[in-house]
Amino acid sequence: MAMSIIHFVQIAHMSLAKLDVTNVRNIETANLNPSPRLNFIVGPNGSGKTSLLESIHILGRARSFRSTQSGQVIRFQQDSLTVAGRVIEGEGLATTPIGVRLGRRKREIALAGNRLQSSAELIRAFPVLLIQPSSSGLLDGAPKARRQFLDWGAFHLDASFLDNWRGYARALSQRNALLRSGTSRGIEIWNHELVRYGTIVDCARFAYAERLRPYFHTAVSHFLGQMPFDLDTVAGWDRTKQLDEVLIADLAHDLRDGYTHSGPHKADFQVQADDRPAKNYLSRGQMKLLVFALLLAQSHLLEESLGSKGCVLIDDLASELDNGNRIKLLGFLHQRQAQFFITATDPRILEPAGMVETAVFHAENGRVTQV
Repeated sequence: MAMSIIHFVQIAHMSLAKLDVTNVRNIETANLNPSPRLNFIVGPNGSGKTSLLESIHILGRARSFRSTQSGQVIRFQQDSLTVAGRVIEGEGLATTPIGVRLGRRKREIALAGNRLQSSAELIRAFPVLLIQPSSSGLLDGAPKARRQFLDWGAFHLDASFLDNWRGYARALSQRNALLRSGTSRGIEIWNHELVRYGTIVDCARFAYAERLRPYFHTAVSHFLGQMPFDLDTVAGWDRTKQLDEVLIADLAHDLRDGYTHSGPHKADFQVQADDRPAKNYLSRGQMKLLVFALLLAQSHLLEESLGSKGCVLIDDLASELDNGNRIKLLGFLHQRQAQFFITATDPRILEPAGMVETAVFHAENGRVTQV
């Protein structure tokens, strides 16, 4: 969430009605008119399926999920890539133009005819969620991914969250710079700022987790039955104490190591199963289902709270779930109003999907055609 927000273009209920892709990896051009509900992209490995999802991710977040270097995403011997489209606004037929151009050193974002200065505006206007093979690391990987999960949700449900998060990040950077210099002179100023913004950020994350909980319970019961699962958030410090007290108590430790040990930048959450950390004893397959439940719950909460459909991208479905659980997933998706783009190598994956509000695209050698 970089750069300051100048203004927000107030558009909601967005799903992708048209997609035009130019020079994204092996895709020279692709033009799609997707379904507002289920979209399957089928083809062999290396055919451009994931590149198409990557294009939609760029359209919603102005960056790739596969590389931080734009030059690695741009098609060979080209100077830039472009992803453009039209999104449906509200329940009618009105559409709004949206587009992102990435060069090797320049980025341009446009929404509803306005040039945007911040990707945050784009993220808010066109929410995109990604589920991919590496998503299973959400629950057993580093805490940073789980903080980002909470922050994405809080950002969409709390209009002031981003400004408070940035305020905390600035104060943390200044306090850490002071600690690295080896002095605590003037640290009270940054303690005050950390407490001011950090308390708000923590409250927003906690509130988001509370709102997410019933949606998670619904999703996880669909996939894993009635085993009692719950979300347990961790503030990043001992919640029985005030953050300002903790910062004072930690000062010698912070000075010795040159950074701040306690605060929302150390926040985390875990899924408990029957009051035990789920990651400690569930199977790999069950952990994948838990991640699906979390991310689909996040999409469902967004859908019901804001009326904003957005897009959910599911890459390589067959590698994530066995046949029985794929059928469960497709049944769950049919109940949702969000728009889904799902890649698979085997067209037989579509058999339980049904054809109501479903579009199928075939990818091969970077060419995408509607079946």
